Order: sequence, then C-alpha cells, then structure tokens
Amino acid sequence: MYNQWMKELTQIIGVSGDEKRVSRYLAKAYQGQCDKIVYDNLGSVFALKKSKKENANRVMVCAHMDEVGLMITEIQENGLLSFIKIGPIEEKALYGSRVRIQTREKEMVGVITADEDAMKNNDVKGMRIDIGASSKEEVQAQGIMAGDTAVMDGEYTMLHQNRIMAKAADARQGCVLGLVLLEALKDVELDFDLYVGASVMEEVGQRGGTTATGLIHPDLGIVLDGGAADDYKGKDNEVGQLGKGVLIRYYDKGMMPNRGLLEELEMVCKENKIDSQYYYTMALTDSAWVHKLFSGCPTLTLGVCSRNSHTGNAEIDLHDLECAGKALVEIVKGLNSEKIQKFKEYNR
Repeated sequence: MYNQWMKELTQIIGVSGDEKRVSRYLAKAYQGQCDKIVYDNLGSVFALKKSKKENANRVMVCAHMDEVGLMITEIQENGLLSFIKIGPIEEKALYGSRVRIQTREKEMVGVITADEDAMKNNDVKGMRIDIGASSKEEVQAQGIMAGDTAVMDGEYTMLHQNRIMAKAADARQGCVLGLVLLEALKDVELDFDLYVGASVMEEVGQRGGTTATGLIHPDLGIVLDGGAADDYKGKDNEVGQLGKGVLIRYYDKGMMPNRGLLEELEMVCKENKIDSQYYYTMALTDSAWVHKLFSGCPTLTLGVCSRNSHTGNAEIDLHDLECAGKALVEIVKGLNSEKIQKFKEYNR
C-alpha cells in the first residue's frame, strides 16, 4: 500500500492554509481503523484509537499534510498572475515551472514566466504565472481570485530501483506512515490512547502541530517527518542517503530528542534488522513544538530523507519508507505505561 498511498496523496493540492482536500482523504482512510476522528480548529485531523484502560496515557503520532506552494496576490491587466511564496521554496526553482492552480471550484494549469532581470536575480516579485489568458477579464472568467493557491506540478513517477518522484513526496510520506501504523494496529489492544494523524500549516511555522498538541495533550509524541538527502555528490559518508533506511535523527534546529526514545529506535532497528542511518539537520519540524508545550513531552522524529525537497520533483526511496514504517510499528507496539513514564523521567 505504500506505493498507492504515496501516489494518491502526493497528487492532492494542499498548500499551507488550504489543506482540506488532504484532510478529507485522510479522514476517509482513517474510517474503520479507529474509534473516533478528531480535529483541532485549524484543520489538523487525527484518528483516535482508544485504550480500554481508564485514564490512559496519550500517545500522539503526528505527520503534516501541507505542502509548500504559491498564493496569487494580483491579476494583472495583461492576464498574468502575481504571487508570493507559501513556505520555503528556492526562487531559482520557480522559473519555467509548470504549476497547478487550485481555485474554489476547479484546477487550472499555468507556467511561471519572468523577464531577464527577474530570472537572473531570482526575484519572485518580477515573476508571473501565465495561464494563457490575455486580459484580467479572461482570468476572472475562469474563477481565479487573489488568495487562490498553486503548486509546482509534479506527477507521480516510478524511477529505477524502487525510487519515486513527485510533488509533495517529502511531506506526504509522513501521512503514509500514519496510515501504515493504523492498519498494522487495527486489531491490537493498546495500553494507551493512540492519536495518529496530520497537522496543518507546518511549512509556515508549525502552527497545526502547536494547536494539535493543545488538543491532545500527549504524554509521548512521535513526529513523522523527513529531511534533505545530502548524497548527491556521490560520497558514502554524507548525512542523509537514499536507500540506507529510516533516519535516526539525533539533532535538528527545533528539538533535542528524548534520548530514551532515540535509544529505543536504535534498539528496535537492531533487533528487527531494519536499515537505519544517523542524521542531523538545521531544519525543524512539528516536534519543535510538540516536545516543549505544557510540562514537556518526550518526543522522537521519525521519517526518511529526500532529494529535491520543496520542488515538484521530490524523490524518496520506498525501501526507506518501508524501514520507517516497520520501525514505527514496532516502537508503538512496544509502548506501555511503564515505558512512557520511563521516557518522561529519562532526563532527570
């Protein structure tokens, strides 16, 4: 199912702040796998699998559903569309890119164009989206308005040796891991209430991760997110390599992971012969907020690395995704009240 879920999820448009189409897909997929579906008031969605134990601990497994993209700010008289970036996108990746525009009613295709100065200077203010219209009135007749979003187009493509390429592959891999976990635990009784889902607006400041944590108030958190592969130079010692397994993420800009949980991931990978690789990054994820809200929450980030992140052609290795799925399932299956308390006390 990894391949099918990735294919379907990556092709849904869900720019930060306009994720409801992804949310609806996930909510439908969660049906039958949980006891209840819950939402925060920004749109983050979680499947709740209840424990039979009273006053059970809460474990939050959180991906993010949003992707980077563009927002239309003005329709020019000549029919071209001005825009701003939503989330961290390299300007140099924009010129000449085909885009998919999401209006309130339909999708449309366009291309990013620019004059020579804007192209040389990677100046977004000088770039425009061209849908083939020749006037403002033609654009408005198509239902396009300021505030509509767009993404760089990138169809789902299988590459050589189990690797896939698509827009949003770097983001939606976490959503897929959540679905894998729910399917694996469908008939398993747990010692804790399990919340598995996805936040909104992670790419613009971990907003949904903050509100979702406030909703769930977890005793333990696992954030499903990846990081950039740095193996394109061909060296075998680069940090983040496609095909080398799940990331053991021991540092990022937003969180020092709970070392007890980090050791648990190491042990699970070793005992189950799951390929893994040590990883650090100066980026951050929802874990930056999950771990420090309220009185603190032992938190682990789990995921895979990708090439060409935040473009229309993000590339991941399905072997890595399968390794991450196995590790996630084993970690969650092995949790109980005593272990959760041990992780809470680990740094004392």
